[in-house]
Amino acid sequence: MEPPGEKHAVSVDNSGGDSSSQQEAGQASPRQVHGWKWAIVYLSILTTVFLFALDNTIVAAIQVPILNTLGHVELLPWIGTGFALGSTAILPWGKAYGIFSVKWLFIFNIILFEIGSAICGAAPNMTAFIIGRVIAGVGGCGMYSGALSYIAFTTSLKERPAYMGGSAVIWGVGSVLGPVVGGAFAISSATWRWAFYINLVIGAVFAPAYLFLLPNIQLLAGKPLVQRLGMLDWVGTTIFIAGSVCFTMAITFSGLTYPWSSGSAIALWVMTGVLLLCTIAVTIWHPLSTKEGRLIPAHFFRRPEILNLALQTFLASGVMLSGAYYIPLFFAFTEGDEAMEAGIRLLPFICLLVFFSLSNGIVMPMTGHYFPWFVVGAVVSSVGAGLMTTADSSTSAAKIYGFTILVGAGIGSYVVAGFSVIQALVPVEDVASAVGFAGVSQILGTVVFLAVSGSVMSNTAAKLIAPLLPADTPTEFVHDLVAGTSSAAFQSLDSELASRVVEKVAKSIGNVWILNVAACALSAVCALFLGRKKLNLTG
Repeated sequence: MEPPGEKHAVSVDNSGGDSSSQQEAGQASPRQVHGWKWAIVYLSILTTVFLFALDNTIVAAIQVPILNTLGHVELLPWIGTGFALGSTAILPWGKAYGIFSVKWLFIFNIILFEIGSAICGAAPNMTAFIIGRVIAGVGGCGMYSGALSYIAFTTSLKERPAYMGGSAVIWGVGSVLGPVVGGAFAISSATWRWAFYINLVIGAVFAPAYLFLLPNIQLLAGKPLVQRLGMLDWVGTTIFIAGSVCFTMAITFSGLTYPWSSGSAIALWVMTGVLLLCTIAVTIWHPLSTKEGRLIPAHFFRRPEILNLALQTFLASGVMLSGAYYIPLFFAFTEGDEAMEAGIRLLPFICLLVFFSLSNGIVMPMTGHYFPWFVVGAVVSSVGAGLMTTADSSTSAAKIYGFTILVGAGIGSYVVAGFSVIQALVPVEDVASAVGFAGVSQILGTVVFLAVSGSVMSNTAAKLIAPLLPADTPTEFVHDLVAGTSSAAFQSLDSELASRVVEKVAKSIGNVWILNVAACALSAVCALFLGRKKLNLTG
């Protein structure tokens, strides 16, 4: 998000508000809008963060209604991973914001997100729906990157942690509210399609703020367009996106669509490995780009603390989103809940996650100590995730609530903490890049965990259910059973067989939590190597 070799100086327009307190602190606000105008600008920025986060998980509780309308259960994993796949574009978008007009690139991404949402809402078939999800993902991550860029470019060092913390909490709240909102639309007369049309309504409400109040920041306004285009790392961007696509396709289709030993699956994994090596190579040795202009900031890889914090953000974000998806799905099978009911059962997880995220954002900057938040949070979430692996179709809802409360409290303690800490560890000129690096870790965590957990759940469930059915049962029928209790295939089962299928699906969801236990345990171990020193987290 910071242009290569450039520093940004923004003149201060004091006509819109009182900045005396900032001057007394020795740091004048760099933004040119103040007072009520700045409040509206910040609210409009937070709205884009919320919509991006909401769309990350809004399909978690409405997968069955979507499948009932559009069919093609074999494409079930793509309902979630399509959006996540598009979101991998956050890294190149972050670089672009440091080169082109922040305002118009931000608005372009909002429009792209709205187009994707409109396609999803009006989708006549599953292919169109997935295309819409990918487009919305590309535009959505561009909005998110733009929001982080705006905050970085319009706040002083003293203000920035609070504003960044606000955006991080909104991202967390939006992510965990997605299933509830989606479920509410699914059971209403509006149907699941309005889970996507609502984005158009909210975008229209805030359109005047985007067009007339957002400051038009152009860091390299004096440079010709051709020169600015040349500053983008086209090689690194192409390799990074290609690798993300190959990985997502490999983990999504292996075992479900293609047998693990098939040529297609092997080819996808080989290409993923090759492109990963190429990404590492162009990050270290890139003859066509300066070190500052490379897609991934190579000098961060020489900072173990920054890498550790990025890993913590990656793991915590992945576990959070995995929980938001599979807690409602567990209740949909074991309790026969409709989409709204399953989403409401996520509230204990949501409430504790939000409470501890807010507590972290308030208390950690006051004390300056971040080590305990990561260690204790990872340990508590490990316990909760471990207990979830023991859940089966006979486990009471009260116990599940208790288990998910532990996961929410633990993950909430550190899922957004890395953003503030990373900013305090780098010099001023690296703050924008550091925030972008943390943002990429956050998005990649959701992409990887959604893809891996979706593959684990679908493959395990299909493997466990198949022996319960006649040998000549079509594979599509087995996959349809995994889609949910309201699917046509599930409704055709007798009560005894249906009960056994639910038992197997619950077990497959338990395997997803084994992945989450491993992630939380890794977080706990790595957190032991974080610094114990007190940091100035308030600028």
